[in-house]
Amino acid sequence: MRRARTPEVYRLFQCKLCPNKGTDQEIRGVGARMAAYRVCSSCDFWLMCLGYAMLGDQDPDGRRALRIDGVHYLSWTEEQGFPPEIGYVGGGENRYVLLDDPTGTVHVTRRLWLMGTIPDAFRDRMPDNAVFAPPT
Repeated sequence: MRRARTPEVYRLFQCKLCPNKGTDQEIRGVGARMAAYRVCSSCDFWLMCLGYAMLGDQDPDGRRALRIDGVHYLSWTEEQGFPPEIGYVGGGENRYVLLDDPTGTVHVTRRLWLMGTIPDAFRDRMPDNAVFAPPT
C-alpha cells in the first residue's frame, strides 16, 4: 500500500523591500535565507547582484558584473565555459568599457549572461558601471 504524501506547508510573508509576497519554500536552496531576511525571491536575487557591486564588481575567478543602461550582466571567462542557458546573450563578441577606467580600455568577452533589468528599488544602489563599445 502506498502512503499518501503530506503536502508541505510554507509560510508566506510580506517582502520588506517591495509589494510582493515571500515564502520560506526552498527554491534553489534559498528559502531559509529569504525567510530570515523577509524578502521575496526577486529581491533576494537583486540583493545578490548588489553584493557584486559592493565587492567591486569582479569575482576572484574573473567574472565581472556589468551594469549597462540599467541592465545587469555577468561576464564569464573562457575557462569557466558557458554561462547558464537561461539568459545567455550568445557567443558573439561583446565589447565594453568600464566607466571608472580613465584609460578607456575596451574589454572583450564572448560569454555574457543577461541577469535582467535592475528594478527601480535597486537602481540608485546599482548605477551603470560600463557602456558597450562599438564593434571594430
